[in-house]
Amino acid sequence: MKTRKGKYSVSFKKGFLVLLMVLGGYLSLVWGQKADTFRIVHRFEADLQGFATDKLKQIYVISPNQVLRKCNEEGKVLFEFSNRYLGTLGKVDASDPFDVLLFYPDYQTLLFLDRTMNVTADVRLKNEEFPFPSLVAMGRDRQIWIYDAALNTLNRIDRQGSIKTSSQDLSLLMGRRFIPNQLVANERAVYLVDPDQGVLCFDVFGQFQAFMPLPGLEQLQAFDQYLFYRWQGQYYVTEQVGNPTLLEGLPLNLHFFGGMPNWIVAWNGIEVLVYQK
Repeated sequence: MKTRKGKYSVSFKKGFLVLLMVLGGYLSLVWGQKADTFRIVHRFEADLQGFATDKLKQIYVISPNQVLRKCNEEGKVLFEFSNRYLGTLGKVDASDPFDVLLFYPDYQTLLFLDRTMNVTADVRLKNEEFPFPSLVAMGRDRQIWIYDAALNTLNRIDRQGSIKTSSQDLSLLMGRRFIPNQLVANERAVYLVDPDQGVLCFDVFGQFQAFMPLPGLEQLQAFDQYLFYRWQGQYYVTEQVGNPTLLEGLPLNLHFFGGMPNWIVAWNGIEVLVYQK
């Protein structure tokens, strides 16, 4: 990652640690796995196009008509938000339940909501800097990560929309075409997932750390220091370094899932299902 004043650098030591974290999903198949079994504790019908969860066990449901509803784990609607002028709501990042990030790709706009779903700030991305911003994530210290598909770069911006760091073209970094469809950040790292190749790992300052060849990785989610993902039909949770824990009791046909290590929320196409250990 390079800044406007610095040059590209790579930390091999940090990269090795991040590599171990992601590689855990593969190594556990060889070395054996711990397993946590989940059971359904709540369920409610919902027609949705996406959702998110937060650390207060609240669920954010995006309806097909672009209404965002914040619910408790039993499905009771607490607050609603909608915007008729910004097009499709592309992503909700509720990493911080008091500062929720919404991304509207049609108008290259980020909105920030408080706990009662009122807008506290908005950022309009500049066309000359971001021709095609397609993925966003909330990072540590309220910084925002943006992947631009036209430039094929990972960028870190502040709350005023100013670029703090920007990577080189990821295809140059990889030596081949890299097309991510997921961008996830947690307290320790930032991850870009190409479903056909694997995961690019960066530290919280945007320095490239490692690439993990893990084709077929699905639904990578982050919570604090934890990562959740589905790979080869199995669900896992892992911390930064070490073998992941296999999450048992979750069906294979889940369209979305997320949550915490002992509390998982998923959608099966008809119902929102709340699981607990």
